[in-house]
Amino acid sequence: MLENHLQQWLQLARQEVSRGKLPNYIPLLAKADPELIAIAVQQIQGDRIMAGDSDAAFPLMSVIKPFLLLYLLENLGRDAVFQMVDYQPSNDPFNAIPDSKPQNPMINSGAIALSSLLRSSDTLQNWLNQRSGAKLTLDLAMLDSVRSVTNRRNLAIADQLQYLGIIANPSQALAVYEEICCLRGNVQDLAQIGTLLVSTERSPHIPIVLEIMSQCGMYESSADFAKNLGLPSKSSISGALLSIIVDKAAIACYSPALDEFGNSIAAVFLIQQVKNYVQT
Repeated sequence: MLENHLQQWLQLARQEVSRGKLPNYIPLLAKADPELIAIAVQQIQGDRIMAGDSDAAFPLMSVIKPFLLLYLLENLGRDAVFQMVDYQPSNDPFNAIPDSKPQNPMINSGAIALSSLLRSSDTLQNWLNQRSGAKLTLDLAMLDSVRSVTNRRNLAIADQLQYLGIIANPSQALAVYEEICCLRGNVQDLAQIGTLLVSTERSPHIPIVLEIMSQCGMYESSADFAKNLGLPSKSSISGALLSIIVDKAAIACYSPALDEFGNSIAAVFLIQQVKNYVQT
């Protein structure tokens, strides 16, 4: 059974952790326990399997980006979204300052632009919790830590978006973006909101989100990840990783030690094992 395999894979994944590093530019993320590791597999028929430190809570950070996109597509429509961002892969770093319309919603400039369409982070938080049954909360300590960083590159991105005429209020857009990135949950919560993306028949917007995740969801390793694993996925610098097995399951992992691209080393390993198991 999958549950028995998860325990075995967790032991193997723990051996991978030593190859990773914690992000050092956000103080609280740099203090995370690198030994924490957890996985939750939420199947479309309702069964959920969890293993590891499944109660460990973490900020979603960039894993929130597909859900920001989904919310705006479902509530404002494609035209409103894609007049602000494109949907093309980018070879630039995730925090590059744009010189034109952001290339996709998975990089910071694209997500900050789209955040300008929300009145507050509560809008997205409440929508996700009500739709999925998750219990996401705003991590105020993490938000303070994010805003304590001296070199706030995202502030420069927001100002540039205003200069380009894409957003009108950079302070508001950045504030909402930082708040939604600091929404906090555990792997169960992440798997539950992940189920909103599993069934492609539920909404015509889901295939769009999944395609963008496949092309752009794993920072600068997105192309290689798509070639090797082929699952729509989104990672984050907190060590969270969400992968979707379309029309079957959402896989949520957490392990804070990152590779050189900013992806969780142990989480990528676990996703590979689950995918291989499901497909055999």
